Amino acid sequence: MTTLLWIITIPLFAYLIYLVSFYFIQHRMLFPVHELPPSDPALIENAGGEIHRLEFSQGEFELAYLPPLQNFKQPFPVLMVAHGNGNIIDDWAPRVDYMREQGYAVILVEYPGYGRCDGTPSFDSISETMNLAYEWVEQQEQLDKERIVLLGRSMGGGAVLTLVPKHKPVAIVLMSTYSSIVDLAYKRLLPAFLVQHPFDNVKALSEYQGMVYLIHGKADRTVPIDALNKLLTVKEDATHKIYETAHADTPADWDEFWKELEQFLKPVVFKE
Repeated sequence: MTTLLWIITIPLFAYLIYLVSFYFIQHRMLFPVHELPPSDPALIENAGGEIHRLEFSQGEFELAYLPPLQNFKQPFPVLMVAHGNGNIIDDWAPRVDYMREQGYAVILVEYPGYGRCDGTPSFDSISETMNLAYEWVEQQEQLDKERIVLLGRSMGGGAVLTLVPKHKPVAIVLMSTYSSIVDLAYKRLLPAFLVQHPFDNVKALSEYQGMVYLIHGKADRTVPIDALNKLLTVKEDATHKIYETAHADTPADWDEFWKELEQFLKPVVFKE
């Protein structure tokens, strides 16, 4: 009887330690600010962009405004980007030239606690800053508030989808985006009640009525491809592309991705 009790107790005790450990380190796992690349605002400035600091409840956060690279008629359509949890906006400034060449103004929104921003990243603080950034875009005369496209990569997909309840972007692009944080927890044998940051992308996407473009890597182990399948269950008409790649190297060819995305968006962004 004693042996049986130990056989039951030891795994149970180990699992409880696992649960407690997850509860206290999940924030560090989801928002690894200790592993971010160094801040380099010159990447934005050298790309011809401007850095704007906006106030929010925890201090100030940043967004980068990168205008079109040619003389296009105002107001410009907008591509508003939320990056993955291991990046900062500086990294993205050199990546978006193709869309700027097609007439888009690009807005890169930074998360609280990332880069040069005050505060701490969380579901609530990211939702707050994303909404403030969207409202800033709507207030700029040179930007077309009726032609705003949202793009989120990985965790950034959850960030842009926090805008759905209050705003009506013309299209949403999700790259390697998870279905929900709860689903990621389940895959690690963790109960939902321990999740502190309720990014539920399936629910948010189900409430969106516009155009959707999804990409994912078949070999993605960080966010397995079944996340794409769950997103498609609530947006069956979404255009999507599956690569053979893993999480960090999706899309396989960025130049090809931007060209395909621009063609997807053209009928609604540049309709006659």
